Amino acid sequence: MRTKALLLAAAFAAAGVSTSVAQVYSVNAVGYVNVTLNPGFNMVSNPLDAGAGNNTVSKLFSNITGGVPAQLKVYTWDETAGTYNVAATYVSVALGFQPSTSANFVLAPGRGAFVQVPATVTAPITLTFVGEVPQGNLSNPLPIGFSIKASQVPQAAKPEDLGLVGAPQDKIYRYDSVAGTYRVANTFVNTTLGWQPATGVIAVGEAFFYQRAAANGAGTWTRTFSVNG
Repeated sequence: MRTKALLLAAAFAAAGVSTSVAQVYSVNAVGYVNVTLNPGFNMVSNPLDAGAGNNTVSKLFSNITGGVPAQLKVYTWDETAGTYNVAATYVSVALGFQPSTSANFVLAPGRGAFVQVPATVTAPITLTFVGEVPQGNLSNPLPIGFSIKASQVPQAAKPEDLGLVGAPQDKIYRYDSVAGTYRVANTFVNTTLGWQPATGVIAVGEAFFYQRAAANGAGTWTRTFSVNG
């Protein structure tokens, strides 16, 4: 019951979280990713490292083709409190995202957020992430309970191919934007059976809820990645 309640709260009673991602273009280790934001709610992640001081909500979500629509909101997740932070709301060109505490929230590669495109926008808009592809030994903490996670590199693949090996009873919740609800949760059974039912491909720029079973303690999603292979 608690799991269901948390997930329903996480959806903000929204019937339309939708994320579709275009191609990734890169030269060496630098590139950009276009993410389509549909009217309503979208669950996305930051797939590139924009550099020191540039991975904040205000900077990452200001790069929208045609300009940021007024009242666009970004909801980030407080992993310690297990709840959402106050939404960062885009007010105007002069004021940007407010309040400043939410606007300055750092959304590093591997973390995700809900983005609400206001009802005044009736067609999809394009958000562009620009930065460096993270490489080397990568580490993404998995706290007990719920967190919004994503791949730290711009690569579309199944969780196990992205190095996400869970512990028994850990769960992945992906949102189905068409049905307006979460898909059947993927539960990690063991190292032999992996995630059940089998997960599909996680798209570049897609975020999802990860539930770390309390009995497993906090964990870490690790992988070693290089753009050269």
